[in-house]
Amino acid sequence: MDARWTCLLCALALSGCDDAPTSDTDEGSTGAVTSSSSSGDPTTSQTSSETTEGTSSSTGEAEASSGDTSSGGDTSTGTPPCDGFVPGDAFEIAADVSNTRIHPHAAGDDTGAWFSFVHPEPAGSLFDVSVMHLRCESDVDVPPQVVNTSPGNDIDASIAVSGERVMVVWNSDDGLGGDSNLQIHGRVLDLSGEPTSDAQFRVTTQVAGVDITQNHTLASVTPTADGFAISGLRAHPESPAFVAFDQALSPSGAPTSEAFGAPIEEAVSHLAAFSSRGWLAYGRSGVSSDTVWLAHPDTAAAAAFDGQPATAGFILDRPDAPGAPLLAGTLGSGNALDIGVALGTGTPLVLGAPGSLEHSPTVAMNEQGALAVVFHRNIAGLNNAVVFQRLAVEGDAVVAVGEAEELDTQSPPYPASLTWTPGGWLATWSRGSSPDFTTWGRVLAER
Repeated sequence: MDARWTCLLCALALSGCDDAPTSDTDEGSTGAVTSSSSSGDPTTSQTSSETTEGTSSSTGEAEASSGDTSSGGDTSTGTPPCDGFVPGDAFEIAADVSNTRIHPHAAGDDTGAWFSFVHPEPAGSLFDVSVMHLRCESDVDVPPQVVNTSPGNDIDASIAVSGERVMVVWNSDDGLGGDSNLQIHGRVLDLSGEPTSDAQFRVTTQVAGVDITQNHTLASVTPTADGFAISGLRAHPESPAFVAFDQALSPSGAPTSEAFGAPIEEAVSHLAAFSSRGWLAYGRSGVSSDTVWLAHPDTAAAAAFDGQPATAGFILDRPDAPGAPLLAGTLGSGNALDIGVALGTGTPLVLGAPGSLEHSPTVAMNEQGALAVVFHRNIAGLNNAVVFQRLAVEGDAVVAVGEAEELDTQSPPYPASLTWTPGGWLATWSRGSSPDFTTWGRVLAER
């Protein structure tokens, strides 16, 4: 295994349609209500295991690969149906599945939110990916179900909703070693939670008509107007390092075009990638410092955040301003880190308390154009506070609205997630100390 695979493995350790994709038994091919995603590097964690006051719980036993389509309240407690999310206290999610739940990610829809997370296999030391749907804090209408169907270590799940379909993708190490063991896998479900295929699919892409069937990783999925898009890193026949890509998919998960890739540069590697409706943000390494760049099929790639050191550039397309997407990242290096939020390559709004370390932002937008961000503020060691901040666009700049709110003080470095639901902003995160990591959520008012 050469150095690039070794480094990436270290990072991973840390941290019924005609066009339906083939299952993972073959080589496989890849396959809106709100847009959200997360950025940052997942790591193992040692944190405080105390709990906060004023909490409730959404539970559900993990099931096999088909969802419960009932909608009569929490199937595990008999709680009557709710009227949707409302702003309030933090609540635990999927408490009955495992005492180790990490990599949370949520995607809001018209009736609540879909939630993906990672937990240990029933036996062994590897991880599974589960998906569930909540109509509110106490109403689980699609109980947790494991969606991966093949052996391997499955982590870093990402979920999105587009029309009548839900897609979850994750990163896998097939455990076979060598230099082709890293894959992106996925599964498509309908809105009742029923998988649309019997098995997971493997993401593959093309470069100039040549299939790339191995070594795709660090996946993120977002909705598009006519399906989904998966971004991540891939091996490339013209580069010794990983290259960022954005792959458009149909609602069933099949590729609809050749993947768009970031420019290949000598001695430059890419660290992470996030896409939104044609825009691709990626980390660029191998020069004087790590930076975040923006690329689009119709424009030349350019440095973001005024070219200053930055990592994990998450991007969010704005329909009312398609040429100026919202970009969030971690600014600085070493022990001097802040959150930067900008429009395109413009000067960023900097969020951060004096003398503190902020990192791993997630931004989200609702249909009315309201914006918010959630991020981590380091407290000590690997322990972090989860911080929420409302945002707005004024002219050609992003501004903070009101004061930042601290949602938790016991979060490991797994990035928090943020999405819009009919009841408000839904932030989700992990809490606790290894191995007892739990998943939590809180709904916050739009303003």
